[in-house]
Amino acid sequence: MKITIEPNFLLSTSQGSMPISRALRLLLAIEASRNMKEAAATEGHSYRHAWNLIESLQQALGGPVLETVQGRGSRLTELGQRLIWAEKRTRARLGPMLDSIGSEISEDMEALMSRTHRVIRMFASHGFAVAAHYDRLQKSGIDLDLNYRGSAEALESFSRKVCDIAGFHVPIGSLEKEVFARMAPLFTPNARLINLATRRQGLMVAKGNPKNIWSLPDLLRPDVLFVNRQPGSGTRYILEMLFERQNIDSKLIAGYDNVEFTHAAIGAYIASGKADVGMGVETGARRFDLDFVPILTERYFYVCNESLLTDPRLVPILEILQSPSFRSQVDTIAGYDATNTGLVQTVAEAFPGFGGFGV
Repeated sequence: MKITIEPNFLLSTSQGSMPISRALRLLLAIEASRNMKEAAATEGHSYRHAWNLIESLQQALGGPVLETVQGRGSRLTELGQRLIWAEKRTRARLGPMLDSIGSEISEDMEALMSRTHRVIRMFASHGFAVAAHYDRLQKSGIDLDLNYRGSAEALESFSRKVCDIAGFHVPIGSLEKEVFARMAPLFTPNARLINLATRRQGLMVAKGNPKNIWSLPDLLRPDVLFVNRQPGSGTRYILEMLFERQNIDSKLIAGYDNVEFTHAAIGAYIASGKADVGMGVETGARRFDLDFVPILTERYFYVCNESLLTDPRLVPILEILQSPSFRSQVDTIAGYDATNTGLVQTVAEAFPGFGGFGV
């Protein structure tokens, strides 16, 4: 059983409210194909019904969202573009959260139906490889209760036994020791780390990098508007460490208090013109046709207790993670590398400089 929650868009005017979600999906299909007939077929509408949706939307808005260009098919007006970017930003921002809520509801429903079956619960920092893994599990009918949380909250929940697995990321290089030292007290000798992937983090900027943003000090320029990740996220914590090392005062960065909760939401925010730059994984930039300035590479892990590795509920989850087909899939995600995907290690094996538990 899987409960899926979808955002529903309503347009409210003095004449009342009308649902516009179907019209927005049609506009997205038109943007992709530049052809009304093809877009209508993609969305399962007749050509006539598709035009009726567009005309109703335009009448309610009081302006055109679509125009026909001789020899070039249909294209969105500026108003139409604004509408679909609102839809894209909404899905990028709320999608992971709605997935988590849907998963919780599904688990509650399943518990009522079968009280002897408890689904493995995972709290994880948002990532595209995590989403790909969860999607593969869903398609295979394998249960997992996934809830997106920041790295710190995920690990704290694991330490308090609120969840069975936590997903977190640690930068490679000069920041690794300091970042991991903050996390180390949350692990026990029974903890086992499962490698998910390595990925690149950096600055997402508009296509062509029109404002020439190449490094963190550029964020201090008065003509640069920043969008940030939420407090408690691993990305924000790493960014603030980089600021400290480069003597950058975040209070002087325009837009520093503007926050989004996923890498995809950061990309959508910049692509829609709301900001010039944000910190996130490369995938978030490529998904929205943005440019990317790499800053660091990091490793993403799942952590669980050793006893869970042989639990019948985890075995199929781990088998998919370790399969060649999934590793190949991760390698196709922009900015990700699957060389060690599925490798299980002790904390000391993953972090050779680790000083030991209780230290």
